[in-house]
Amino acid sequence: MNPTPTLWLRRPRWPAALLILLGTAGCGIGAKPSDPTDGRNAIVTVLDAWKAGEKPEALAQRSPSIHVADSDWKSGLTLQGYDANGEGKLVGSDLNYKVVLELKDARGKVVKKEATYAVTTHPQLLVMRQDD
Repeated sequence: MNPTPTLWLRRPRWPAALLILLGTAGCGIGAKPSDPTDGRNAIVTVLDAWKAGEKPEALAQRSPSIHVADSDWKSGLTLQGYDANGEGKLVGSDLNYKVVLELKDARGKVVKKEATYAVTTHPQLLVMRQDD
Protein backbone atom coordinates (compact mmCIF):
# COMPACT_ATOMS: atom_id res chain seq x y z
CA MET A 1 0.00 0.00 0.00
CA ASN A 2 1.36 3.41 -0.99
CA PRO A 3 0.96 5.98 1.86
CA THR A 4 1.56 8.95 -0.48
CA PRO A 5 -1.53 10.02 -2.40
CA THR A 6 -1.20 10.16 -6.14
CA LEU A 7 -0.51 13.52 -7.77
CA TRP A 8 -4.08 14.10 -8.96
CA LEU A 9 -5.39 13.71 -5.42
CA ARG A 10 -3.04 16.44 -4.15
CA ARG A 11 -3.96 19.04 -6.76
CA PRO A 12 -6.29 21.79 -5.57
CA ARG A 13 -9.82 21.30 -6.83
CA TRP A 14 -10.84 24.97 -6.90
CA PRO A 15 -9.63 25.58 -10.50
CA ALA A 16 -12.14 23.04 -11.80
CA ALA A 17 -14.91 24.56 -9.68
CA LEU A 18 -13.97 28.04 -10.95
CA LEU A 19 -14.13 26.89 -14.56
CA ILE A 20 -17.55 25.36 -14.02
CA LEU A 21 -18.80 28.54 -12.34
CA LEU A 22 -17.45 30.77 -15.11
CA GLY A 23 -18.94 28.51 -17.74
CA THR A 24 -22.42 28.77 -16.29
CA ALA A 25 -22.60 32.40 -15.15
CA GLY A 26 -22.12 35.87 -16.56
CA CYS A 27 -21.33 37.19 -20.01
CA GLY A 28 -24.90 36.61 -21.13
CA ILE A 29 -24.25 33.00 -22.10
CA GLY A 30 -27.50 31.16 -21.56
CA ALA A 31 -28.93 34.11 -19.61
CA LYS A 32 -32.47 35.29 -20.14
CA PRO A 33 -32.51 38.48 -22.27
CA SER A 34 -33.42 41.67 -20.43
CA ASP A 35 -36.98 42.85 -20.85
CA PRO A 36 -37.20 46.05 -22.97
CA THR A 37 -40.13 47.51 -20.99
CA ASP A 38 -38.47 46.85 -17.63
CA GLY A 39 -35.16 48.15 -18.99
CA ARG A 40 -36.72 51.40 -20.24
CA ASN A 41 -38.51 51.88 -16.90
CA ALA A 42 -35.29 51.23 -14.98
CA ILE A 43 -33.15 53.74 -16.92
CA VAL A 44 -35.83 56.46 -16.64
CA THR A 45 -36.32 55.75 -12.92
CA VAL A 46 -32.57 55.96 -12.29
CA LEU A 47 -32.08 59.18 -14.23
CA ASP A 48 -35.16 60.81 -12.70
CA ALA A 49 -33.90 59.91 -9.20
CA TRP A 50 -30.49 61.41 -9.95
CA LYS A 51 -32.10 64.56 -11.32
CA ALA A 52 -34.27 64.80 -8.16
CA GLY A 53 -31.15 64.73 -5.97
CA GLU A 54 -31.39 61.16 -4.68
CA LYS A 55 -28.32 59.00 -4.04
CA PRO A 56 -27.67 55.76 -5.97
CA GLU A 57 -27.88 53.79 -2.70
CA ALA A 58 -31.49 54.94 -2.22
CA LEU A 59 -32.57 53.05 -5.34
CA ALA A 60 -31.32 49.79 -3.85
CA GLN A 61 -33.79 50.31 -0.98
CA ARG A 62 -36.80 50.59 -3.30
CA SER A 63 -39.07 47.77 -4.30
CA PRO A 64 -38.11 46.52 -6.77
CA SER A 65 -34.54 47.47 -5.95
CA ILE A 66 -32.31 48.92 -8.65
CA HIS A 67 -28.54 48.69 -8.26
CA VAL A 68 -26.72 51.58 -9.93
CA ALA A 69 -23.08 52.21 -10.88
CA ASP A 70 -22.23 55.67 -12.23
CA SER A 71 -18.99 57.43 -11.23
CA ASP A 72 -20.23 60.94 -12.13
CA TRP A 73 -23.24 60.50 -9.86
CA LYS A 74 -21.16 58.96 -7.09
CA SER A 75 -18.60 61.78 -7.31
CA GLY A 76 -21.30 64.37 -6.63
CA LEU A 77 -22.13 65.80 -10.04
CA THR A 78 -25.78 66.79 -10.31
CA LEU A 79 -27.96 65.87 -13.23
CA GLN A 80 -29.69 68.92 -14.68
CA GLY A 81 -31.34 67.11 -17.56
CA TYR A 82 -31.04 64.14 -19.89
CA ASP A 83 -32.14 62.80 -23.26
CA ALA A 84 -32.77 59.06 -23.22
CA ASN A 85 -35.18 58.83 -26.14
CA GLY A 86 -33.34 56.10 -28.05
CA GLU A 87 -34.36 52.46 -27.94
CA GLY A 88 -32.26 50.01 -25.98
CA LYS A 89 -30.02 47.76 -28.04
CA LEU A 90 -29.78 44.13 -26.92
CA VAL A 91 -26.12 43.22 -26.31
CA GLY A 92 -25.78 39.71 -24.92
CA SER A 93 -28.53 39.59 -22.31
CA ASP A 94 -28.28 43.33 -21.44
CA LEU A 95 -29.91 46.37 -23.01
CA ASN A 96 -27.60 49.28 -23.87
CA TYR A 97 -29.02 52.80 -23.84
CA LYS A 98 -27.32 55.86 -25.30
CA VAL A 99 -28.08 58.92 -23.16
CA VAL A 100 -27.05 62.57 -23.31
CA LEU A 101 -26.49 63.87 -19.79
CA GLU A 102 -26.44 67.53 -18.77
CA LEU A 103 -24.20 67.58 -15.68
CA LYS A 104 -23.37 70.36 -13.22
CA ASP A 105 -20.20 70.33 -11.10
CA ALA A 106 -19.63 71.90 -7.66
CA ARG A 107 -18.50 75.22 -9.24
CA GLY A 108 -21.73 75.46 -11.24
CA LYS A 109 -20.23 74.59 -14.62
CA VAL A 110 -22.71 72.67 -16.80
CA VAL A 111 -21.48 70.24 -19.46
CA LYS A 112 -23.21 67.83 -21.81
CA LYS A 113 -21.82 64.33 -21.97
CA GLU A 114 -22.81 61.25 -23.96
CA ALA A 115 -23.07 58.09 -21.91
CA THR A 116 -23.94 54.45 -22.49
CA TYR A 117 -25.76 52.48 -19.82
CA ALA A 118 -26.06 48.70 -19.70
CA VAL A 119 -29.32 47.60 -18.09
CA THR A 120 -29.93 44.10 -16.79
CA THR A 121 -33.44 43.11 -15.74
CA HIS A 122 -32.85 39.46 -14.72
CA PRO A 123 -32.38 38.23 -12.04
CA GLN A 124 -32.35 41.77 -10.58
CA LEU A 125 -32.38 45.31 -11.94
CA LEU A 126 -28.89 46.67 -12.57
CA VAL A 127 -28.04 49.94 -14.34
CA MET A 128 -24.32 50.39 -15.01
CA ARG A 129 -22.54 53.19 -16.85
CA GLN A 130 -20.30 51.68 -19.53
CA ASP A 131 -18.11 54.65 -20.42
CA ASP A 132 -16.80 55.50 -16.94
